[in-house]
Amino acid sequence: MKRPIAMAALFVLAVSACSSKNPESHFLDDVASLSKDQILQRGDALAAKKQWDGARKYYTFLADSFPNDPLGRKAALKVADSFYNQHDSESLTEAQLRYKDFSNRFPNDPNRAYALLMLAKCSFSQRKGPEKDLAPIREAVESLKQVLRLFPNSPFAAEARQLQDKCLEDLGQHELGVAQYYANVKAWNGAKQRLDYLLANYPQTAAAKAAGPLLARVDAELHIKPGEPEGAPKPSPGTR
Repeated sequence: MKRPIAMAALFVLAVSACSSKNPESHFLDDVASLSKDQILQRGDALAAKKQWDGARKYYTFLADSFPNDPLGRKAALKVADSFYNQHDSESLTEAQLRYKDFSNRFPNDPNRAYALLMLAKCSFSQRKGPEKDLAPIREAVESLKQVLRLFPNSPFAAEARQLQDKCLEDLGQHELGVAQYYANVKAWNGAKQRLDYLLANYPQTAAAKAAGPLLARVDAELHIKPGEPEGAPKPSPGTR
């Protein structure tokens, strides 16, 4: 009797496996019965719980199915947001690519200012500090310049200015640090060039305000009097 029972059990399992749908089929059946607004709401509900993978499925479906619809474009940004909110290195890179793609594909979209701001925030989040590679900070500055130039009255302009100030401070601190290094090794001309660049390009930064004493020391070593034009003749070291 055991053999027929075993065969029957196998048959039931096989029928059950064939009749059951995989998760993707369940998802497609679900969204097929929903409106575009409801699909977005499903994604938002999962995002509110920080269930980013689940939320991304709804956003991605909406963005891919209606790429030129305002709601589809909004969903595309929410896909990028879901990656940004995970905030690990890989997710930030993916978010960066998606914000950039949105900005390039939809130059006239009212949400482009937001996409550019978030693109800058992705870059800024990957910075290593003023002593390290400055490429992420420079990338952030370029995106922020676009926000402020193209959308000066945008609701995102104020945040863009604040982030730009932070970026410029990092760049200014880098120049000050390099100038200090040159001064420490008595490479006065190099220190002078860095300080001049700092004051010309980042004059409103704390780094520029802190550069005064070092600049005075460098000028003294180079025999530059306060207010003297840079091209003025300088006495030789032996005539001081």
